Amino acid sequence: MKQLLIIMLLWTGYVFAQHKSITGKVYDATSKEPIAGAVIKSTNSEAKSISDIDGNFNIAVPEGSILECSYPNYKTIKLPAKNGMSITMIKKSISLDEVVIKADPMEDITHSVVVMDDVVKSSQPRNVADLFKDIPGFSIQKRSATAMEPSLRSFKYEEMNIKYDGGNKMVNACPNRMDPITAHVIPESVRKIEVVKGPFTVRFGQTFGGLVNMVTRQPTPDDYGLHGDLQSGYETNGNNLVLRADILYATEKLDLNVDGEHRYFGDYTDGAGVVTPAGFKTDSYSVKLGYNPTKNQRLQVNWHQKFGSEIKHAGLPMDSPKDDSYLLGLDYKIKQLSEKIRYVQFKSYYSYVDHLMTNGYGMEKPRPNYPGIDARTPVSSNTMGGKLEVALTPKKDWLIYTGLDADIIKRDGTKTVIINNNPNTGVPLNPPTIKKLKVWQDAYINDFGVFAEANHKLSEHYYLTAGLRTDYVVSESRDPAQGFVDIYDNTGQKTDITVGGNVSVKYKKDDYQLQLAFGRGTRTPSMLERYIYRFIVGRDSREYIGNPNLKPEINNQVEVSVQRKWTKFQAGGSIFYSYFQDYITPVLTPALTSSEGSCGAPPKPPKVFKNVDAYQYGFDSYVAYQLTDRWLIKADIAFTKAYDITLDEPLAQVAPPNAHLEVKYDTGTYWVDVRGELVATQTGYAPSFLETETPGHNTIDLRLGWKPYKGLSLGAAVLNLTDEAYYNHLNFGFVNADDLTGRRIYEPGRSYSVFLKYKF
Repeated sequence: MKQLLIIMLLWTGYVFAQHKSITGKVYDATSKEPIAGAVIKSTNSEAKSISDIDGNFNIAVPEGSILECSYPNYKTIKLPAKNGMSITMIKKSISLDEVVIKADPMEDITHSVVVMDDVVKSSQPRNVADLFKDIPGFSIQKRSATAMEPSLRSFKYEEMNIKYDGGNKMVNACPNRMDPITAHVIPESVRKIEVVKGPFTVRFGQTFGGLVNMVTRQPTPDDYGLHGDLQSGYETNGNNLVLRADILYATEKLDLNVDGEHRYFGDYTDGAGVVTPAGFKTDSYSVKLGYNPTKNQRLQVNWHQKFGSEIKHAGLPMDSPKDDSYLLGLDYKIKQLSEKIRYVQFKSYYSYVDHLMTNGYGMEKPRPNYPGIDARTPVSSNTMGGKLEVALTPKKDWLIYTGLDADIIKRDGTKTVIINNNPNTGVPLNPPTIKKLKVWQDAYINDFGVFAEANHKLSEHYYLTAGLRTDYVVSESRDPAQGFVDIYDNTGQKTDITVGGNVSVKYKKDDYQLQLAFGRGTRTPSMLERYIYRFIVGRDSREYIGNPNLKPEINNQVEVSVQRKWTKFQAGGSIFYSYFQDYITPVLTPALTSSEGSCGAPPKPPKVFKNVDAYQYGFDSYVAYQLTDRWLIKADIAFTKAYDITLDEPLAQVAPPNAHLEVKYDTGTYWVDVRGELVATQTGYAPSFLETETPGHNTIDLRLGWKPYKGLSLGAAVLNLTDEAYYNHLNFGFVNADDLTGRRIYEPGRSYSVFLKYKF
């Protein structure tokens, strides 16, 4: 027995002698910032470790071990184990067919999802909104082929905080939203879309119902040298043509990226054989210049211009012979100033939109009522702003973001209507009647915010995030119309002070994550909601009147989300509930019926923006199964129900339940992708908003791709394979059909698409 005990002690000592305690740190190869949550494991033992907030790890492994380090969206690296080692990780080249759920528990935004969509591989998106089609919870609101915007759950327009590269912003000049930010960004330049599905961060401005950040290409060490790609695509339904070039030159110190495109889209035919006016022409380019004076500093300048013409808006009373925009952005970031200051970052931007609405002037094909009525509305928007943010690490396992931001918005424009013929009899008027209507009434909105958001590692698997934000918002109409003054006693300067915040607890262990989050999101009324006066700006033919006395909206949202990854399978989902205080919606107001803003047609009761109380609840979920190395199956489903408590009816403009199913076969040389969408009938509609029931629909898209040579990609697609005749619940009616009983804008019928891309 004594000999056996001695043998066991000697064996235990031998085993422990063969294991060494290895410490090290994991860095990003480009930014040199530590990576938290990286998995480090031994290739010849069961030993495993995860890097902390500062990138540090500790692992006990046998002598001569090889360590494997992995992290989502980074290349896996293997290195010999040695004490005090530094592991530098390189980001993978972005693949547009990848869906990644971000999992860094300290640095990622609560409920943040990064989506890289492959729709651009073999079909021609009309604008960036097309990229949102397959993201769970999103629907598309359509006025025309360019005036398309994403809608998340029940959130739309300014209820969603849409950013470009984390700080840049463009605000539509047109009150009809013919020119949203999604119409001004080159779709193919968007490499990923970051989404926060609720008011769960305070770092990016007022966030009532969700944050969307469209991210363009950022150079990595893999990009050093001269690179680029040339791309061309054609789609049969509309004779649509896209030409694009993207050139990047990058060194360790300097990088220059030039991106340009030409798009020509014609009128398309829907599944019922009806031609939809949807043509437009755009030419865009962007120049991004980056300079790294030291390894921990970066200065970047971004310039973007877009020129649009011959834009037809099937769901609006006028078209656009001109829709131009300009964007200038300046960013500076310095990292690792000290052990307690992770970085200081400054972002600033200026954007200008120059837009012309008309029923015939300057268009090749005028509207039928032109020139009997000649209506022209030149409008513009000037937006500028910026953000100063500091990331602090005052103690181990703490990461705090704090800073200031501002958005300053000014719009201008006057609508001139020359009535040459009596609209009821057609008899010429001599002299013609001339009306001048103030579009924005010389209004402005200045928003100044201050925020702080802290992330704290409570224990090995639990993390806490909490944020607080306050905004000081000043708005005013400096030249109100007399009729507007007659309705409201006080149309002077309005000041709103809002307070929002968020708190969440996250449990993360290996590839499993569970989150419980609460957010109080706020939003001050938009310029349209406060200062529009007797303009047709909705889905119907009613005039809309702003309300300067509106209160800010408040969204009290709670959400539970879970996600799990296995070797070949991953799944996730969210359940949410929101209670809206002072939600802003337009309401029919017969008492204000007037012919003041009309062009001779009989007056109808207008809609006036008012505050109501409402709620919403729902869920979204997804699954993905990598059946083999080549076969992938994905599915998702989303459901939202929203109710207007004040008006005792469903909340307006909420998309019905929808689901997606995708099967993909990809060898790396060629791929086949079949994607189906199932949309239920929308029976929850708002009668007071003049909504009607929308029938459900099912569609199938087929995409093919082939890479015969290095750098060369060929693709083809059949979109709406079954030639389904359908429209989405959020689509407008043709030329603002009143009560939405007229024909709605249907989506394109079957279309064949081909594309060619050469990358060097």
